Amino acid sequence: MKKKSIWISAVIIICLLFWLVVNCFDYGAEKRKKSVQVAVSFSDTKNARTTAIWQDVLENLERQGFTVAWRDAEADIDKQKHDIQELLEYEPEYLAVMPVKTIGLEESLRQADQEKAKIIMLDRLADNLEDVSVLAEIRTDALWEGEACADLLARFFDGREGKILEVRGENGSSINRMHNIGFRNQLSKYGNLEITASTEGNGDRGTARNNVINFLLNHPDSIGAIFANTDEEGIGAVYALEELGLREQITVVSVNGIKDVKTAIQAGGYYGCVEASPYLGRELAELIDKDMQGIQTQSSMAARGDVFTVSNLDEMQGY
Repeated sequence: MKKKSIWISAVIIICLLFWLVVNCFDYGAEKRKKSVQVAVSFSDTKNARTTAIWQDVLENLERQGFTVAWRDAEADIDKQKHDIQELLEYEPEYLAVMPVKTIGLEESLRQADQEKAKIIMLDRLADNLEDVSVLAEIRTDALWEGEACADLLARFFDGREGKILEVRGENGSSINRMHNIGFRNQLSKYGNLEITASTEGNGDRGTARNNVINFLLNHPDSIGAIFANTDEEGIGAVYALEELGLREQITVVSVNGIKDVKTAIQAGGYYGCVEASPYLGRELAELIDKDMQGIQTQSSMAARGDVFTVSNLDEMQGY
């Protein structure tokens, strides 16, 4: 009788162990990442424009009914590599990437391509992708934006001699590079205008403010205008000019179109702004939807915004 009880107890224990193993396995299966249709790697959400891109992209993808996974790289290229690795675990059909820098994602995107994810470059470009299949680029025309800033300053100086301080944008970003190229190429067409110096802004108001203050203290009366790569550098430059009492002596132009710049133009001393719309989500969602249906899509979409000064400021939406 005693042996029978021991035998029954052993059977019960074995059954319980089997049940636990099976359920743990099922739980593990549930915890594994479910496949998604679209994965998105954002460069950052640290300023008005990148935050607006993030919100608009997710809203449009979800409105279209896509399943989505996303990550914020927080302006860190190494984190972005890790983010892409994680996103690929979802086995996405499409991978949209907003690169922190033009260089550094080659291996990550090569892996995505090998895993059959269709790659879409969002807002920014990456270099050294000759052996990677990229479905499309959705962005604004950063080269033209730089050119338009040069035209704004030509209009401001109106034939007078103009010396300009350039405040550079985010280190290593394609937007910074294209704004600089566009601005310099177009400025060379105006014999009365020249860049006398260049300083770091790195997409940060505080950095731009500090560097503009340092430059102006060391080189007083040396410039009449500032070309800021983006509005973040532009607002930082305004902070510097206000602190030094030079707001009325030195004007500013920049690219993006945020609300703070609209306010600055209205207040005076900020001549104009070239719009770089952050609303890329609809184009992304429509492109993916068409591709899923087998409809041929454009490989490159580079939108141009408006140019705003005080004369048409009421038309500026701001974000």
